[in-house]
Amino acid sequence: MTKRTVSVPEPRRQLPLRRCSPRFIGRPESVKEARDWLDRVLNVEDVPEGTTDTALLLLSELASKNVKHAPKQTNAPGDFYVRAHFFHSRVRVEVRDAHGRRPVLRTVSPDTMAEGGHGLVLVNAFADCWGRYQSILGPGMFFELCWDVPQPVAPVLPLQRKGW
Repeated sequence: MTKRTVSVPEPRRQLPLRRCSPRFIGRPESVKEARDWLDRVLNVEDVPEGTTDTALLLLSELASKNVKHAPKQTNAPGDFYVRAHFFHSRVRVEVRDAHGRRPVLRTVSPDTMAEGGHGLVLVNAFADCWGRYQSILGPGMFFELCWDVPQPVAPVLPLQRKGW
């Protein structure tokens, strides 16, 4: 019989999660930075121009809402993350508070000339789908936009196989 020693394995180091979405500082200028980031991403993915314009408008509304209604007593008030998910002819954009606070849906003032309070009315009017979501990272708001994929000009025919 041989004596065999087995060393105790070291605990596995957990690597930090890679951020899939950028964090923006909670100030009004960051809304433009978030729009610029989303514009670049949408252009890389060849999203149609009209859909891109709508996505940028709706992102501005959700990000502005997050910055404006954040409590001021925290270390980084209003900081937020933006994430874009692409599917076939559809994009989903999520805006999540960096501190895990739930988004608050407020009632809109009946005064149509009021300066604020109509951002979610725009989101409701232009988004194909929108609402709150809950993830392991915290709650947030999302919207989805769809677009038509152009059909090919000529029908696509399968290649003829030789030797059959």
